[in-house]
Amino acid sequence: MTKELSRFFKYVQIDTQSDENSSATPSASKELDLSRELVKELAEMGIKATIDDNGRVYARLEGEKGLSAIGLNSHVDTASEISGAHVKPRLIEHYDGGLIKLNEEFSMSPEDFPRLKKYIGQGLVVTDGTTLLGGDDKAGLAIIMATLDHYVSHPEEKHHTICILFTPDEEIGRGPEHFDPKKFGATFAYTLDGAEPDLIEDETFNAAHAVVEIRGFAIHPGEAKGKLINALRLAAEFDSLLNPAERPELTEGHEGFNHPLFLEGTAEHATVRYIIRNHDRSLLEKQKQEFVEAERKLNAKYPKASVKVTLADDYRNMKEILDKDPRAMIHADEVYQKLGIAPRHEPIRGGTDGATFSFLGCPTPNLGTGSYNHHGRFEYLSVTDFETMIKITIELLKA
Repeated sequence: MTKELSRFFKYVQIDTQSDENSSATPSASKELDLSRELVKELAEMGIKATIDDNGRVYARLEGEKGLSAIGLNSHVDTASEISGAHVKPRLIEHYDGGLIKLNEEFSMSPEDFPRLKKYIGQGLVVTDGTTLLGGDDKAGLAIIMATLDHYVSHPEEKHHTICILFTPDEEIGRGPEHFDPKKFGATFAYTLDGAEPDLIEDETFNAAHAVVEIRGFAIHPGEAKGKLINALRLAAEFDSLLNPAERPELTEGHEGFNHPLFLEGTAEHATVRYIIRNHDRSLLEKQKQEFVEAERKLNAKYPKASVKVTLADDYRNMKEILDKDPRAMIHADEVYQKLGIAPRHEPIRGGTDGATFSFLGCPTPNLGTGSYNHHGRFEYLSVTDFETMIKITIELLKA
């Protein structure tokens, strides 16, 4: 196993799952376990790094004077959909194209995941079926560390000044909090948090969220006729008033969606949390208005109940900034073409710290990592794509 892959294996075995129910920063103190390990490894390379009071790791490797300082960013935390503790990564050195048995209950097949067919004869890193892998975004961390290791080990190779930022809490939408662009010091940057090596993502959703608080009218079900107003049924009715075509399972490309992430309650009180997404800001505003209208209709229909919607914006489409300041995109396109890779530009159907960084003065498109099927037990890393991304990132920094 290569040093770069061994580093990835080490990172994924450190539990860093963020906590959306915590108001602390970072949301889970265990995220700092990996941040401290990264600072330690950077020190061993001779690179001074610091963890600020908010859990952000900043570092810098000086390069050639007169060249733009280029930033690299990834996040340390993993998603909440499935456990990130006790991850047991397994290397399949030569995938045979067949069924990959993760454990007695779960398997991966190219019929369910057609992309696997691309990697026949190549190396894959998979889970044991009980946890996620953590390639999102520990593959990005490993790629950045490999890039720094390369330039420290080859001082004869000239490069741009490299500005590093590792964030916690990206998976719960709080990665850009407390971002200090002056401390970061980059003219423009790249987030290593995507999938395919040839994909340069320059567009994100405009993002908002909604919290729907529902108060029903509870009474014993044996005496409920004409009286009971069940908050759980109101939650379902509220969802039915939203556009049925605006669901993630029915959308793709630039199409927006409303997605209920959380439902908790009783017959008397229920809470539903939604994320609201659209690449077009005007269409996002129309989606938000659907929530307001659903609230109005239910309050009018059930005067003894109460429906309250709280809406808030999260981040904006970074394409607004990258269209005005395309230096990061131009530079990346030139490097990919130099390496014989035809770059693809597609929107992200998700979020990235780089969206907010862009609006705070540091244009930051998103690049791949070679990891796929994020946020679940079927997550895997393509060793070939991972190694390709290391080569690309090294070339991005070359003078």
